[in-house]
Formats: sequence, structure tokens, C-alpha cells
Amino acid sequence: MSSPPKIFVLTGAGISAESGIPIFQGTNWRGRSHYELANIDMWSRAPELVWEYYSERRARARDATPNPAHKALAELERQGSHARFFLCTQNVDGLHEAAGSRNVLHIHGKLFESRCANDCGQPVFLDYAGYSPEQLPRCSCGALVRPNVCWFGEQPFDLERVYRELDLCNIFVAIGTSGSVQPVASLVEILKQRQDPATTIYIGLDEPANVCHFDQIHIGMASSLVTKILNSLPLTM
Repeated sequence: MSSPPKIFVLTGAGISAESGIPIFQGTNWRGRSHYELANIDMWSRAPELVWEYYSERRARARDATPNPAHKALAELERQGSHARFFLCTQNVDGLHEAAGSRNVLHIHGKLFESRCANDCGQPVFLDYAGYSPEQLPRCSCGALVRPNVCWFGEQPFDLERVYRELDLCNIFVAIGTSGSVQPVASLVEILKQRQDPATTIYIGLDEPANVCHFDQIHIGMASSLVTKILNSLPLTM
């Protein structure tokens, strides 16, 4: 008897770029590489600069609104027509939730959350504020507060769950990802090495670095392609 497909969706910066969220690839901030700034080493050397950078990112993302691609994914979840639908995003913005998605795993954390840099036990908290270099936020324990994001040089969040869901899926859809940031870039390769490989689909403006591992490549704007591609997915497998 046929069963509904198990779909794993991975989203990257390309899906939010159409909502006005700047991408890392090919851009910089005040002449500095994003990879240099979103880095645990830079936090250790210059937390003032890192907070200035993230304060500006918060300001730019605060008024962003979801586009049709975000809404299409939220609608797929709402429909409940699939036995399993898992949404993993590399994006730190909250546009998936703003579109109505309820079960989103933010593998790189969340822009509008902060936490104690020393992990003293105080809970993560919502934080929409921007901070000047002269007034950096501090935890009740006295340590600096940092954005609750995963920086280069740190372990992404909830990787164990990501791999569990990956093992269960038979359709993998990557939207707006560069295919160059590890370990996320290797997910599609893992699927193709399985004894029962999943169908792999890519949607984005440019071919990803790991293009060779995708069965289908759809080049174009996510806002116009995602609904069409999701509607073409099989109801049973």
C-alpha cells in the first residue's frame, strides 16, 4: 500500500533575500566579510564590533515580511496532507514563523534571541534591541550577552534531530542554499549515498556548489517557483 511522502525542506538565504534580508554570498558589511563577522573568533576579539553588526542586521530584518515562498511552505504544513513534513532553515530571521510555519528548526539559531555568552544557565530570551559599542548587554551573572546564533567555528543547533529527520525522508527540497556551508551542504550527499536514495530537488537563483547531488534543478526566484514545485510533489510513494 502506498503511503504519503516524507518531505525534508532545507531553506537558505535565497528564500529570504526576496523579502529584503541581505545574503552573505558575494556581499560584505562595511568592507568586512560576513564570514569574518559571524565568527566565534571575532566575538572573542571584538564583541563590540559583532554587536554593532548584529544590531544593524536586526534593524534591517525587523520590518521584513514573508514572501510567497515562505507562505507556500506554511500552507504545506497546514494542509497536513503529508505524513511527515520537516522544515530546517539556515536563516536566522523569523520569516517562516511570520508566514505561519509552526514547526521550524533553526539550525543556525535566531536573530531576535540572545543568551549569556558564558552559558551560566539563564534561559535564552527574545531580544529585538540594538546595542551600541559603549553599552553592550550583560547577563545577571556579569558576563556579556550574545546573539543566540551559531557562528562559524561553532556547532549548529539540533544536528542530531536534523540527521534523524534526514534518515526518514524520501523527498529532499533545498531552497536558496549555496551548497557550500558545512555540515548542511553535505545533507543532500548523504541522501544520495543511502541504499534507498531520496528524490532531491533544488530551487534557487543560481546553481549550488553541490549541484551534482540533485535530481532536479529549478533556477529562478523562489517566490515564483516554490508553490509550483511543491504542488507537483507526489501524494503517495
